[in-house]
Order: sequence, then structure tokens, then C-alpha cells
Amino acid sequence: MGALVVTTGVDISSAVQGLWTPSWPVLGKTVLQRWIERVQGLGVGIVSVVDRNPQEPKQVHTMVEWAKEGVEQILLIVIGAYAEIDLPDLIRFHSQGQRKVTNVFDSQGPLGISLLDRDCVLANRAEASPNGDPTSSRYDFLGYVVRLASTAKYRQLVEDALEGRCRIQPTGLQTRQNVWIDRTADVDASAQIHAPCYIGPATKIRAGVVIRGCSSVERNCEIDLGTTLDHTSIQPNTYLAPGLYFRESVVDGTRGEHLGLGVTVDLGANSLAERIGKQARRTHRSPKLACVSALSTPDAQKGSL
Repeated sequence: MGALVVTTGVDISSAVQGLWTPSWPVLGKTVLQRWIERVQGLGVGIVSVVDRNPQEPKQVHTMVEWAKEGVEQILLIVIGAYAEIDLPDLIRFHSQGQRKVTNVFDSQGPLGISLLDRDCVLANRAEASPNGDPTSSRYDFLGYVVRLASTAKYRQLVEDALEGRCRIQPTGLQTRQNVWIDRTADVDASAQIHAPCYIGPATKIRAGVVIRGCSSVERNCEIDLGTTLDHTSIQPNTYLAPGLYFRESVVDGTRGEHLGLGVTVDLGANSLAERIGKQARRTHRSPKLACVSALSTPDAQKGSL
């Protein structure tokens, strides 16, 4: 068997809302990495990842080449959702059926996951797609699914993972119940870390920082003095200045999105956030509480990032 995983590539679909990008990790690993691990767990001999490109359908070419080389079955996963499908059960269902193609559906429609037989791929290249064969069999999945097309859906997946509502396991050490901190993270003793939360590799949490409400801080970040994260995710290589308050938000470098208000803002314009490069980390900065003093009031916090 071969497995082909198709990503959205660098061009994000117009259907995607807000800052969301598939490259965002979910508690240490991207959805792509988690799919690959699950496929490898099946003992699949060939696993390949290609970008989705309507002008150059690499997935069709790859599957045809595999079929010519004798690969009997091809598992096609077009990344668009995180779905906890029982892949061995899908393979059994397909093998027991009479059709050459099996497509996976949930209550909202196709999930972009198909299992194709070799002779189907060789007979008609048009069938080498999730919807190419009108006589394909249908595998109905009733388990956990999140369709990742917005920042809000990303946050739903993070919160569900931290709360144990899905099978995603955060990377790093579970230092206490529902708190995961990577062994390479540097967390100041005065920081308030409330469960459930996640702090990734090489991340620095400075004095007085508060992290609560299913918040996550991915790898190589720095959260400076006294900043509060509440129901918020910070993407890799992000620096946040001192004294900020973030609620129901996702920050990626200098860009932030407030989920409650549905707005994105440039935090870099006022030096409230920066993208951390590959060069050595900055020396510790002095507090900038005056820059964000308005965010400390209850009324301002309701509408702040």
C-alpha cells in the first residue's frame, strides 16, 4: 500500500478565513505531521506529500506512477480536516466491498480521504481523485472531526486537545494534570500557569506572565514580563512585549486575530510583537507597560487582543 498526503501548499484557498494557515502546529505538531504518523503506524511502505496545485495535479501523476510500479492500494488524504478515522477499519471496509474506490464522508460531506485500487488508477486517471468515480463506495464516519478552514476552527482543535475531547497528545512533558511544558522551555518561577495549557520547546516565559484558559505557546517564543494569555494560541517564533493582555486570540509573529471580534491587527507597528528570527535571541527588554496601559482596564480587555 502507498499513502499520498496532499497539502494546500503555499497558496491558501479563498475559503480560508483569517490568519489560519495549515503550517500552524497544534500543541507541538502540525496536522500534516499527525496524519503522516498515523499512516506510518499502518506499516505503509510508501508515504509521499505533495502540494495541491490545480494547474499541475501532482497527486494524479504520483498515484499513476505508483500503480505502474505495482502498488495495489493507494490511500489518498487531501488535508482539509483533522479526523480521527480508524484507518485499519477503513481498509477492511474497502477490501470487503465490491468497488474500486472508497470515499470517506461525515455528516457534512466528503472529508477528502479515499482508498483506491491499482487497476482503477491505471484504467482512468480521472478516477484518481476523491470524487472521480460515481460508483465508488461510501464510508460514513461518525467520530471526531474538525474542518480546518478558519482560525476559530484551529482554536477549537487546540482546546479540544487540551481538554481531552480528542486523541491529540501534546508533545513535551506533562508536569501536572493537563499542563504540558517541553523540557527545553524556560518558565520563570513567578509565572502563573493554569491548566489546561501547553508550552513548547525553546520558549521563554518571563516573570509575572499569566497563562490560562486552554492557551498554547508553540516553539521558540518569548512572552515578556506580565503579559496575560487567556484562551489564546501563540504561533512559533513569536515575541510578545511586556504588559499585554490577549483573550480569544491567535498571534503569529506580528499579526494577531481576535476571534470574538473577527478582526486582525498588526501588532508590529507599535512594537507589541515581533517575529523571532534564526539569529540569537534578543537580550531581555525593559517593560513597555505604558504602551498598553489601556488594556489593563476591564472594559478595554473585553475588546482587546
